Amino acid sequence: DAVLNGHGVGGTGAIASRALDDLGLKFDKSLEMERWVSTCGNRCRESLVGKWFRESERCMNWFLDMAEANGAKCMVTVGSNSTVHPEIACYHFMSGGPIFEEHTMADFVEYMFEAEALKAGAEFVYEMPAVQLVQDESGKVTGAICQNKSGEYVQYNASKGVVLATGDISYSDEYINEFAPVANRVFTRLCSDQGNVGDGHNMAAWAGGAFQEGPWPTMMHPQAAATFHGPFLFVNPDGKRFMNEATWVQGKCIGVMVNGGYDHAWSIFDANFEADNTDSLQYGGGMFWDSFRAVGSTYADASASHAEAVEKGVTENPDNYKKADTLDELLEQLDVPADVAKQTIERYNELCAAGEDTDFYKESHYLYPIEKGPFYACKVGPGLLAVVGGIHISDNFEVLNADDEPIPGLYAIGNCAGDIYAYDYPINVQGNSHGRCLVEGKCLGEQLAGVYQEI
Repeated sequence: DAVLNGHGVGGTGAIASRALDDLGLKFDKSLEMERWVSTCGNRCRESLVGKWFRESERCMNWFLDMAEANGAKCMVTVGSNSTVHPEIACYHFMSGGPIFEEHTMADFVEYMFEAEALKAGAEFVYEMPAVQLVQDESGKVTGAICQNKSGEYVQYNASKGVVLATGDISYSDEYINEFAPVANRVFTRLCSDQGNVGDGHNMAAWAGGAFQEGPWPTMMHPQAAATFHGPFLFVNPDGKRFMNEATWVQGKCIGVMVNGGYDHAWSIFDANFEADNTDSLQYGGGMFWDSFRAVGSTYADASASHAEAVEKGVTENPDNYKKADTLDELLEQLDVPADVAKQTIERYNELCAAGEDTDFYKESHYLYPIEKGPFYACKVGPGLLAVVGGIHISDNFEVLNADDEPIPGLYAIGNCAGDIYAYDYPINVQGNSHGRCLVEGKCLGEQLAGVYQEI
């Protein structure tokens, strides 16, 4: 890249921090780690997850100190109240200060880190991607060969090691086909720079490194079309219901693609949706069904922001947001057989009236009928954010070979590294992907500097 760039929306998860202490928020680490490991199908390496749980608070407090010194403020957002898919209130948003004012929310954190690193004497070189690692006769990695925009090669030598922090493989069809084929079904891939093609994975493999076993976990959100759909009825392009809609973001994506059989579905609700959504949040919620609201704000605040977004979407984004005075008029706007969809809605209303979902057993408090006009439909489009699996690493972030032996001088962190997740991405600790990058980066930096002390 010619400049720094960042992914995500600036939120970083931590299991504890002084910001959480100020809000009186404490979490059961044993329970949250068990949820994390279970979501990963018990196939992640628990010692690596355990290291994150031990180091998360210390690293987040360091991050908070740095952000506040640069004029930024921290806002902690709520999670989901669901007893089935709970999310703890641990998502730290940083905003404010001159760096934030000059850059987008997605990348101001990177600029802050760059500014602090420059003060400490670091050097940044742009438009100089690494293409191959350098190894000595023993196999130790001693540097990297890079290529500038003129096509010339430059070798950088490393005194302490080479760290691969090259992102995921979400724009490599070859890697996705081999390790994360479910990602082929998404509505779209969401990282607009399209730069994550597995360069670091390639270099690690060429140096003798191994990959974690597949399938690699995908991080997906169902907001690639409309940004809201709540716990309301979903119908696929066949006009049929296919899942329990009151689930978490990853579950909605998989449900739409696998059970629904398409790359999108429609969430259908009526004029009462704002009040219904507010009512539902006492039982559940989570990212985009609730909102990224601050701890202390209300359910009504979240629903009001969604209602505003839906009405705005009807006007400004009519491909993904629909509104009509009657159900017949609404269904005519959708890519569904209207007669089948109408039967589906009638069946759903019968279940709501009966107070029990005998089709998919959605909890009864989420059964809101579709009766009063105007009526709405929001397109549910699964989007791929990242494939959070990859290079096989040790608990000290060393790249390992197929025999679990370290490749001397080679490390991997962030989304190019594997093993901390498996099969699925856990969101009970919201923002933990950014949080693992924070922890891995800081701990490895201290390790290479000879100052790391294991907690």
